[in-house]
Amino acid sequence: VIMPGEHTFNSGSVLLQPLADMVGVGVDKINFVGCLAVSVPYALFYSRVLGKASERTRQIYPLFIGLCYCCFCFGSATKHLLANSLISYALMSFAPAKHIHWLIFTFSMSYLTWVHFYRWNYISEYTIDITGPFMVCVQRLTTLAFSLHDGLVKKEEELSPLQKREAIKRVPDLLPFLSYIFHFQSILTGPLSYFTDYINLTRGTHVKKNENGELPDASAEALVKLVKAGFFIGIIAFLEPRFPPSAINRTDMNPIQWTIYFYFIMSFQRVPYYFAWYFADAIYNLSGFGFNGYDAETGEAKWDLATNVHAWKVESAQSMKETLDAWNVGTMGWLRRVAFDRAPKKYRVLSTYLLSAWWHGIFMGYYLTFLTAALFTIGGQGILMAYTAYPFLVLHWQPSIALYQRFYFIGHLMALFCAVALPYILPPPRQEKKVQEGVKGDENENMKKTE
Repeated sequence: VIMPGEHTFNSGSVLLQPLADMVGVGVDKINFVGCLAVSVPYALFYSRVLGKASERTRQIYPLFIGLCYCCFCFGSATKHLLANSLISYALMSFAPAKHIHWLIFTFSMSYLTWVHFYRWNYISEYTIDITGPFMVCVQRLTTLAFSLHDGLVKKEEELSPLQKREAIKRVPDLLPFLSYIFHFQSILTGPLSYFTDYINLTRGTHVKKNENGELPDASAEALVKLVKAGFFIGIIAFLEPRFPPSAINRTDMNPIQWTIYFYFIMSFQRVPYYFAWYFADAIYNLSGFGFNGYDAETGEAKWDLATNVHAWKVESAQSMKETLDAWNVGTMGWLRRVAFDRAPKKYRVLSTYLLSAWWHGIFMGYYLTFLTAALFTIGGQGILMAYTAYPFLVLHWQPSIALYQRFYFIGHLMALFCAVALPYILPPPRQEKKVQEGVKGDENENMKKTE
């Protein structure tokens, strides 16, 4: 299949073009927001009306709507989602169980790279196109493949508690497989959900009763998330246009003014993600999905299983780790399952960041962002989110390097110093550490005796 040009990524419906012209944004964005909006009644219908329907019905309904969304937003490019999914399913069904996880991982990521390459070739500006859903599908396909490998090949004692929970003992039938890949609740935006959780939803066993024998209702939690999404789309509409990324190149400000301006510009670039992820989380909750047990202290139901971002934690984070723990949680979970937990301990951090860059695309800005993040993680230094993420925004090499030159590469130099030179200049006090460990061991032993 040859992808001839830009229309391959932007062949969605133009039905809403008059509305897009009136608002002054691209029709791709109007289509996207429109699909999110109509998902609210679809989700309510799924949980309230189809709540006691057959498992088959509860799998067909989200699959059908999800495919309609893809055709409406992306047109003929939907064929690439179907091709990737069906070929991966064939590999699951016929390839040796010992190798299915790496076969599907290699195939899906290679297909995604091919799609990224054509996007890089034909699209000069950011648009909402097929690459977003493709990236979501790759996460689901590879996670499912690793879970299937864990269930078919590995012994139970070789698995972590998380891997045991998500292990799958047989290849799923085609309908639940496609429903999992294409369900409307998150085909456009993510986040990643796991096959075992999704199947429990379609079977009506996802939510557990409380101590009073009652099933909790997610409506209030979903409403809060919809309000947050509304707040962020308000920022997109009224404030973000005043801080365009191109303004970073202004030279008529003193360093303090420019730094403040740069901070706000980079902060506003995260807002569209906040909007989309909070909205998707609310849709999941309205569908009855996202239950994550009960709070040990309050006894209240937790509906954060599908939560993909904690905006306040991201904005108030004091370190790179705190930022990553609160940002794109689903992708962090995917990277952990297919990279961090599987790679040799020595290369876990580097392999995780490299996979993240590869998954995002082939623009040099992605690799500069994630390799910089890996450098700072290894170096143990907290840095400003804006410094690391700027190449991710502009995507190209020259403007990324120009910004870092303006900072004199101070962040890179500090991290390199901490990672390479500092351990030789100030080696850790090994003897004191051993003594402290001995004291702790004695304290633990005394505690055991006391008990």
